[in-house]
Amino acid sequence: MIKPEAHVIRQIASVATQHPDIAEWLEQWRQHELEQLPFASGNTSIYQGRCQVLTELNKFIKDAPTIAAKS
Repeated sequence: MIKPEAHVIRQIASVATQHPDIAEWLEQWRQHELEQLPFASGNTSIYQGRCQVLTELNKFIKDAPTIAAKS
């Protein structure tokens, strides 16, 4: 993931704290994709990539308030 600018981190931190349902929905989506991964057929790298992106995005959203507070 490319490093976002400080104002983007603050906005994501705002979403994480003021709209926790969005973060929860992303976590549920990530979990769903991970559960479907063993059953992926065809080009599994697409499914693996989707899982990786969702995992990184979820981690960023969870860490954004702490990162924003340090800036």
